[in-house]
Amino acid sequence: MAEAFVTLTGEIQAKSPAISFINSNKGKPLLVVDDYTFKLNKATTTTKYWICIINGCAAKVHTDSNNRLMKTVGNHSHLPEKEKLEVREVREKIKQRAKNETTPIPRIYDEECAKAMLSNTAIAILPSEREMNSGINKARRGITPIIPTTQLFDIPKSYSKTLNKSEFLITDKMITRRQRILLFSTSEQLKMLFAAETIFMDGTFSTCPSMFDQVYTIHAIKYDQSFPCVFGLLPNRQKSTYHFMFRELKALAVQMDINFSPKLIMSDFEPSLLAVVALEFITATHLSCYFHFTQAIYRAIQRVGLSTTYNNDDDIKKFCRKLMALPLIPEAIIEDTYDELIATMPSTLKGTLKDLLQYFQKQWLSKVPISQWCVHGLNIRTNNNAEAFHSRFNRRVQINHPNIWSFIKLLQGEENRFHHMYVQFMAGLGTRSKQAKTIAIQRRIDKLGERYYDGAINAMEYLDGLSFVVAKRKK
Repeated sequence: MAEAFVTLTGEIQAKSPAISFINSNKGKPLLVVDDYTFKLNKATTTTKYWICIINGCAAKVHTDSNNRLMKTVGNHSHLPEKEKLEVREVREKIKQRAKNETTPIPRIYDEECAKAMLSNTAIAILPSEREMNSGINKARRGITPIIPTTQLFDIPKSYSKTLNKSEFLITDKMITRRQRILLFSTSEQLKMLFAAETIFMDGTFSTCPSMFDQVYTIHAIKYDQSFPCVFGLLPNRQKSTYHFMFRELKALAVQMDINFSPKLIMSDFEPSLLAVVALEFITATHLSCYFHFTQAIYRAIQRVGLSTTYNNDDDIKKFCRKLMALPLIPEAIIEDTYDELIATMPSTLKGTLKDLLQYFQKQWLSKVPISQWCVHGLNIRTNNNAEAFHSRFNRRVQINHPNIWSFIKLLQGEENRFHHMYVQFMAGLGTRSKQAKTIAIQRRIDKLGERYYDGAINAMEYLDGLSFVVAKRKK
């Protein structure tokens, strides 16, 4: 901004007035000088000529082509309307947020009013949320494409790029006639993913647009931090779909001259996924999340009608926690330890837990390989980072099954957050310190392992000790 400006009489004043810009209701720029508002009258290659928005007022302002104040002309025939400017600025902020975000309009209204700290006079003339809602909704609809109800729709260019205009939609293909897959990522995210030794994968369903089956995310571990690298909209949970997704990513890795070959993959226990990962990543160790394991056991307890008994009977609770602790002991002794656990059970307890035991033997000793759920000796036993991402993402979405355009806007925001996090970690930011409780639990697990390997305790005592750790984790 210029340090001085010229008045109509040719006087040089020491400092130019404060100027700013806002938009009119029709989106045209308005110039604000010392709480007076001007609209653009005409412009040349070097100068812009502004006139007061009040009809009949002779005050004018000249700026250069870069919107720097050159001079003022004439005097206003009215007082400044500071309160109207405050209201206009709040309305503009609400409108812009409504156009750029998926946040409900009433919430945007409340947040912007709280931030504005309006004077009582401004509050009195500010339209209510109900009065503004129609116009704001119209502005939001004006930039939003027609919301599709099937998978047959075109994606506008602005929704296929990041907020910084980089390529974002990396795959948009029909797997079959009515089965479409969309994958979103940037070259920066893909480079991190393809180079990572450890990756997490997880799906979620409530935040998925209704024409797709699930939102699937793939995360890379770098700097001891989980980074979301691929966002997928998948049409189903079939093996063929997972094969297609991984082969698309592998093809992109080849194009980027990177070998996509992680050493450790962690996911949930979805049967279709387990089979595909084993084929697509032959050299990787594929483990399933310990948290998902304990969750599955507790859901089975509920399913067979043992919830009340579990909460009220210490013997039942202790045995169930031993089942939950099995993944924490060495793989080589899991089956024998389980057999000994069953053999030493009182017959009455065995009868009460009959249905749960049948489930466990069928699911975890026959259907899912023990090597898939044993997490003994691992520093990372859960994909809670991916779970935390989905939890935070769900809170941002706020509704079940958002429309596709709102969903993609949220993904664009997540990519922007990824970039900021990545730059901050490259600049030396460290991960959060582990909670004291987490550190204490890990020490107990390590100490029990030392005692077992030193011969101080046997396998059953090892499992018994770990069951108390499981109890501490669940509080």
